[in-house]
Amino acid sequence: MPIRSKTLFATLLLTLAFGGRRASSSLFDDVARFVAHPVGAPATGAASVIDARRAWVGLAYTGDGGASWTGWQVPSTPDVDFDLGVPPIAANTYFVTAERGWLTGTNSVWATDDGASTWRREMPGHLHAVALIGDDGWLAAGDGKSVRNYTTKDAGRTWKQCGPPWEPSEAAPLSSASFLDSTHGWATIGSFNKRDLPYLGGVAKTLDGGCTWKVIWRDSDNPGENLGDIRFVNANIGWLFSYYGKLLETMDGGAHWRTVQLPDDIRLEGAYLESPAKGWVLGSAAGSSGIYYTSDGGVQWHPIPVAEIRNNSGAAREIPPKWSSGFLRILQLRR
Repeated sequence: MPIRSKTLFATLLLTLAFGGRRASSSLFDDVARFVAHPVGAPATGAASVIDARRAWVGLAYTGDGGASWTGWQVPSTPDVDFDLGVPPIAANTYFVTAERGWLTGTNSVWATDDGASTWRREMPGHLHAVALIGDDGWLAAGDGKSVRNYTTKDAGRTWKQCGPPWEPSEAAPLSSASFLDSTHGWATIGSFNKRDLPYLGGVAKTLDGGCTWKVIWRDSDNPGENLGDIRFVNANIGWLFSYYGKLLETMDGGAHWRTVQLPDDIRLEGAYLESPAKGWVLGSAAGSSGIYYTSDGGVQWHPIPVAEIRNNSGAAREIPPKWSSGFLRILQLRR
């Protein structure tokens, strides 16, 4: 777990010693150490919410429900390929527990088992998507030429490459996946141009835990649309969030999608499906917190007042703790 103390201001330790041996450079056995420092609360970013108190947003961590945050410094020396191109708080990370997570560097995916203090090189390429359910999981990593599938049976301690690689010019994972169990899962996909930019988004499905995938839907009517989070609650029903402000739903396992009617005054920013009937959306809206819920499959939507968010009362008490964008909005409103 991250440790907050005055020693966190120490300089980055890039010379590592293991088993009585001393490293001759900043990397030894593909391992590097980070150092932490207090940071302000992040307003945006990709969040990995562990529970109602613990969450990662990029390389920023809170263990007290957002009251305080610790940021982890990225090495800046030229022989460590952690040039993220973005501030550490916006780094491309995925944490499955407060201690175990993955990070995209310039040319490699790195992993930590100690809450970002120490990182080891896990596999080549950059992180596309990760999904874990219990000890079983899937990860996709690509180098611009191909994207490879990896699976785990021990909650991400070790990974094994499997199945044929994706061809990015045809289809490759975007950033989100949803698994019902160890074998059945869905992922957002897109075709990638020579600049590694996605277009013609869609959905692919796996029946073997992520080794092989079949593209089951393409958004051909909106080829430039950027697809975000996908979430299934059973073999048929799922939601798909579009960064263009639309919410899509499927009733046939992802083969067809239709637009969910939302309140007229909301500008959609995120969504979370909890059950076939119950779901949550986040957006910009006057006079409310911007969080709405439905208990009838999207026929009616009910806003949650800011007062309920701040007091953790009423419908606010039922907001799913693992809903990342909802978690961040709640923290903003409680400041």
